[in-house]
Amino acid sequence: MSTEMLEQLVAPQPEERSRIQELSRRLAGGNQQARYFLSDSDGNRLEIPPSAFRVLVRAVRDLSLGRSVAIIHYEHELTTQQAADILNVSRPHLIKLVEEGKIPYHMVGTHRRIYMGDLLRFKQARDHERRDALQEMRRVSESLGLYDGEQ
Repeated sequence: MSTEMLEQLVAPQPEERSRIQELSRRLAGGNQQARYFLSDSDGNRLEIPPSAFRVLVRAVRDLSLGRSVAIIHYEHELTTQQAADILNVSRPHLIKLVEEGKIPYHMVGTHRRIYMGDLLRFKQARDHERRDALQEMRRVSESLGLYDGEQ
């Protein structure tokens, strides 16, 4: 992960945990049609647009689970090593995927760069294919009596 990406990481502090968890519970139980506002200690209020509110809810939920959070735009350029790290594959394997045309890339000088959005679309499709394959394996195993659904 690049230094820039690491600098954007926000980790929940131990002393904030209970407040973050309470905020997460309140946001999760909120009315989707309700309007939400930020206010400061002087009483100034600003309405939170729905798209920003969805990002806030997701970030607070992850923080409440003890996860670090970063917001990275889809146009963020990744090196092949950064992309490989995100997919949890080796860099040579990622290069193979790129050269097979499975992940779009562009050149910056002599270096390949991958947009975060393209990488996340590939990851989502790969994960979906894996889930489908596992479900099919389970279905076949059950039909052959090789899988007991009770664990």
